[in-house]
Amino acid sequence: MAVSLEARQRGSTLREIWIQFKQASRLGWLIESNWADPFVFAVYSLIRPLSTALILVFMYLVVVRGSTSNPFFAHLYIGNAFFMYAGRVMMGISYAIIDDREHYEMLKYIYISPLRIFVFLLGRGVAQVITTTVSVLIILLLGLWPLGIRIPWSSVNWPLFFVSFPLGIIAIAFMGYLIAGLVLVMARHSWAIAEGVGTVLYVVSGAIFPIDVLPSWVQAISRAIPLTYWLELLRRSLLGSTFSPGFNLMPDWQLLLWLFGLTMIFGFLGYFVFQRMNMVARRKGLIDQTSGY
Repeated sequence: MAVSLEARQRGSTLREIWIQFKQASRLGWLIESNWADPFVFAVYSLIRPLSTALILVFMYLVVVRGSTSNPFFAHLYIGNAFFMYAGRVMMGISYAIIDDREHYEMLKYIYISPLRIFVFLLGRGVAQVITTTVSVLIILLLGLWPLGIRIPWSSVNWPLFFVSFPLGIIAIAFMGYLIAGLVLVMARHSWAIAEGVGTVLYVVSGAIFPIDVLPSWVQAISRAIPLTYWLELLRRSLLGSTFSPGFNLMPDWQLLLWLFGLTMIFGFLGYFVFQRMNMVARRKGLIDQTSGY
């Protein structure tokens, strides 16, 4: 009887978490679309990634004066496209704290509701994953057709892609929780943390150029974050070649092992820091504190 009761309680808890997750994901989608008409938001979702990709293309054509058929451009383009997940998912999770505390002043009501804050932020992050996936697909289609990027479809390593892709998303999500925990205990200028971290990661992760051109101490930082291995694995799986010469001698399984290990490390750090800062914020009364920004 005790085992049966425990099983029922566990099942009830899982159902509650699933319902909370769905509602948080729906709320995240509505906020991301600004409650706009679906057609209007679809047009916006089409224009935004196209403009982002075209900025990169024109910078490459003007500064490098290279051809878009160059393999280097393909690596740069694909890395830039998939890095969008890092900025938006981290921002979606961490900026939700700022939105609901500073702008909507609803964070305190979320805390006193049955909704778990950890699940709530996860739902907001999932909404960003969905919208970013649409943007990435549009950018990739632009690269394949007008820009002439060649992906050898017959030799694409799909198992490697579908194993490494979700691992990177999980790592990015926990990095978002890490930033969200810091945002919880900061009153002013907390909005700059996610943007600042995203900018730094854009440089050190090898999104737009090989990490080998960076100073040695920056390369050490690059090799300590999961995004570097994630982008390298995605490029290898789609293009069949490496982007950073420093990874030439590293086989796929070793890169995957590094990605998995660093994802676990950042997962622990993200969860621990968020839960710790969450307790600090509750104890100091920072949940409903606004800064006037």
